[in-house]
Amino acid sequence: MRQVPLSLKIRSVVIVITIFSTLILGNILPIFSLDYYANNGTNLSISQPQYFNIGKHDEQISNSSKLYADQIMVACRDESDVDHCITMALDELDKISDRQLVLETFLDLVRLYDENKYSCHSNGHHLGMWLYGYTANLKEAIKYATIQCGGSVYHGIFQSYFEIAQFVHNRDKSPISVTDLCPVGKENINWLLERDCIHAIGHGLVKLYNYSTARAVDHCNEFMPIWAQSACSRGVFMENMEHFIETGQGDFDTNDIYSPCHGTVEKFASQCYYYYPVYNLIRNGLTLDHNLTDAFANCDNITASKFSKYCYQGIGRLLETIAYTFPELSIAACYIGGQAKYHNDCLLGTLKTILKGDANTEVGFKFCSNTKLDFKASCYEIIGMWIKAFLGIEEIELESECAKVPDVNYAVNCMNPNQTTGIDILIFEPI
Repeated sequence: MRQVPLSLKIRSVVIVITIFSTLILGNILPIFSLDYYANNGTNLSISQPQYFNIGKHDEQISNSSKLYADQIMVACRDESDVDHCITMALDELDKISDRQLVLETFLDLVRLYDENKYSCHSNGHHLGMWLYGYTANLKEAIKYATIQCGGSVYHGIFQSYFEIAQFVHNRDKSPISVTDLCPVGKENINWLLERDCIHAIGHGLVKLYNYSTARAVDHCNEFMPIWAQSACSRGVFMENMEHFIETGQGDFDTNDIYSPCHGTVEKFASQCYYYYPVYNLIRNGLTLDHNLTDAFANCDNITASKFSKYCYQGIGRLLETIAYTFPELSIAACYIGGQAKYHNDCLLGTLKTILKGDANTEVGFKFCSNTKLDFKASCYEIIGMWIKAFLGIEEIELESECAKVPDVNYAVNCMNPNQTTGIDILIFEPI
């Protein structure tokens, strides 16, 4: 099981941030380390927490999933492998409680992670694996998945599902069909849930085909909506890149620094180049703090130049954690890129990662308030789209949320996002 964030963003788990001021092209360059990548693949072990016995405290608390979730979090917080401790606790709870309470406690645990830990993507992944194992049923597991923690619960579900599917497929060569695995377009299903679910299918497909991205993305063509094909293919390339970070293996040609993106069919190449900056940095033993200019230069040198913008978005994605604390520094970093026309793409990559990772408009608003005029209006529009799609709120609630905009003159952009710009498609791509 992974011990690193699935989204491969700059996380606070092992991160060391050093910031100093230096004049580069008239901007302040943020300096922060990606050293946490060096710890990828580290296997942690955990013994049964001596102080944790969920039955022991049963008389002291009511039969409430929220109270059980709180108790589990407190009991596991000092463990070396918190995720393993929590899944063990859920198994213990299953011995003394009914199935519905266990699943409700699971949901409360995901909620607690999302509320109390800025980046909980990897935690959601582990919980998703537990969920599929517990339910032993894909449809039931998906019912309890959530877009909290960046939708990563879905990743864990489909990792477990396709590990079993791989065994069956290899045994009898049965065909693999993906279009009915997620409840696309079904009643009472939120669009973001559908998108994250299909994105997770991509993660599973590339594992199913032993990291052949070409075979995996070919299945993404089975989906009819373009957005579904996009979400699926992005999951394929994200998982391939994750596998490289963990093992040094995957679908990569060591003689082609743009592999596999260079050889990917054009309709899916943009999704591949979005994750290229991470692969390039790790492959060459570089860090974003000392090699930011070089990272942008590699984006600029992509043969099919129209894909450079997605590479810029990928760099913006890596600036997320620094943006959470020092938004002005992450914004300045985006302007280091050699192609001015893609600076806003870098900013977009940061903003959408902030929103998807935290689901908290306060952080996004702070980021937008620090952006330049040529991006500020679009920035607030994107948050408005996110509020409507993620929260599913009524107009009066949207107005109340947008009233929190630091730049009062831009509250109207938040409340009335320009749906014709196509920004909505970009902002809701899985991260």
